[in-house]
Amino acid sequence: MFKQVTMIVFVVIITCSLAFGSGFSIYEHGSKAAAMGGAFIAQANDASAVYFNPAGITGLNGINIQLGLTIIQPQAYFVGPTDIDPNLYSPAKEETFYIPNFYATYKITDKLSAGLGFFVPFGLGSDWGQDWVGRELATNSDVQVMELNPVIAYKVLDNLSLAVGFEYGIASVTLEKSAYLGYALDSYAEFKMEGETTGMGFNLGLQYKPIDKLTLGLMYRHEMTLDFEDGDATFDRPTINPAVDDYVEDLLPDTKGDATIVLPARIGLGIAYDFTNQLTAEFDYYRINWTSYDELTIKTDEPINGEDEQTVKKGYEDKASLRVGLEYRLNDQVAFRAGYLRDPHVVPDKYVEPDLPEGDRNLYSIGAGYKVAGISIDAYYIYLTQDDRVIKNSEVEDMPFNGKYKSQGHLYGLSLGYSF
Repeated sequence: MFKQVTMIVFVVIITCSLAFGSGFSIYEHGSKAAAMGGAFIAQANDASAVYFNPAGITGLNGINIQLGLTIIQPQAYFVGPTDIDPNLYSPAKEETFYIPNFYATYKITDKLSAGLGFFVPFGLGSDWGQDWVGRELATNSDVQVMELNPVIAYKVLDNLSLAVGFEYGIASVTLEKSAYLGYALDSYAEFKMEGETTGMGFNLGLQYKPIDKLTLGLMYRHEMTLDFEDGDATFDRPTINPAVDDYVEDLLPDTKGDATIVLPARIGLGIAYDFTNQLTAEFDYYRINWTSYDELTIKTDEPINGEDEQTVKKGYEDKASLRVGLEYRLNDQVAFRAGYLRDPHVVPDKYVEPDLPEGDRNLYSIGAGYKVAGISIDAYYIYLTQDDRVIKNSEVEDMPFNGKYKSQGHLYGLSLGYSF
């Protein structure tokens, strides 16, 4: 009885990390940048520079305010598991996520500027429902990390600016899955984990223009530690008879859980070149140091199936994405943009789970911008394709879940800005 229920609380708390994988890290924090495939670290020439490279805000005059929204529509499918039915097709529920961003900058003196940003760098989730073959691994997950980021930038030389910022993160998680109670009872207990926490970090930026047509940019965001304490871990247990109900409740009690997750450091390098007065191209290298999430130790106030602590190996790997973008300015008011990026997977095959069926991704972007009388409007669309991920050596939760994951997505964004 209760096979595969052991450590269910630990496993569910651990899955909150899956929303932080490269497939669910969010980089679309400004429509102009997103339209160029995210290749914006060197240019950083609108208010979203607070995120992409805060050193760029020294090039903005007066006061600049920008409000944006990204709409993400992911689609995920699983075929398998191989040992049960290699042709069984299970789609995740189609969902739409709305990701806001806000920026404000102020030029204090000719050399000193300040800025403030609000964005969601990690998040999203997945919903497979309670009737699918992998319900013991995941049914529903919803994770968000929001950040408030004040920055200050200083123009050291006419062609060199430096910046530093403070990051304050607010994280929330809601995760659900099923626990099979064994063949004798032939029923499930539904598990739910909810928690909130905060964390702090810092970010740095550099922008250098060695010649008129060439701009170099460097950004760094330090890792952030999130201590989830006293998260609510609850079970919706089936009613069978008083004796069995008491036994199940003792084995799977409602309790509190603690876990620590370290969001990875991120570093980016950008090179932008003005081929003409109308055409600019940029190439970015963006690396996420995922090895900060190599393993995780989980504790609960009360033991779940006799266990109250476990360290789980995750084995995430450092990976870098390559981004390229183009902007063509038709005139002072209208600009057209396009971009491409290649984003590799960070989760080894044996640890891939349905919460985040991530794989190597290709993103193709287009967009446009319009300016008039201090008002700017920027929009973009991204089509995301993901290489099929075929898992043959799964070690997820000591219950192999081999099969094929398929994913794609559509992203839309709009930013409104005002300068005065």
